[in-house]
Amino acid sequence: MEVDSGSGGQRRNLKVVQKIISMRPVFEIYDETTGEKLGIIRQTWLSFLRSTLHFEDMSGRRMLTAKGGFFDKTFWLLDESGQKIAKLTRPWIAFRKNFTIHYRDDTIKAQGGFLAWGFEAISTSGQFAFRLDKKIIAVRDQFRVSVGDYMDWLHAVAAAVVVDRVFFKGKGCGRYLCCCFAFIMVIMVMFMLPLLLFP
Repeated sequence: MEVDSGSGGQRRNLKVVQKIISMRPVFEIYDETTGEKLGIIRQTWLSFLRSTLHFEDMSGRRMLTAKGGFFDKTFWLLDESGQKIAKLTRPWIAFRKNFTIHYRDDTIKAQGGFLAWGFEAISTSGQFAFRLDKKIIAVRDQFRVSVGDYMDWLHAVAAAVVVDRVFFKGKGCGRYLCCCFAFIMVIMVMFMLPLLLFP
């Protein structure tokens, strides 16, 4: 299938970064080219029951909401008036991580690799929707979203954040690498100390 990446092949690159100091998951959206902050994503306090993420502009106005069902198998993207924009679903069991988006009377499908650190979303008509590239080694969760002309940038970012929350649980692995490194250092000191004290 031939993939159309949009008019003239233009793609907009956006960066989503989790704030380190926050009582609940909060993400900031940046235009990667200009560095301009475009919005903030806040997860609600009761998201342990059903995941809910609110997307706000820089003035605090709510632009979009991503609302999950039980077990986060289905997510709805809702505009500021509560109207449904898109429906994201994932299978209960899949050998490779994948999801489907029902958007604009079309279906967008995406599948990650075996490690699933990146997803590319393509419509059934071959239109490029977006690509999520997860930054693997990072102290805080962050990823890039490349958006084509087929999908509104905010809708694409919302879908990417949902995928991140569902498949990656919103975590970068940098903190785990730091913990592993510290653990290895402690073990090495425990083995080396007796050799230094009692030659």
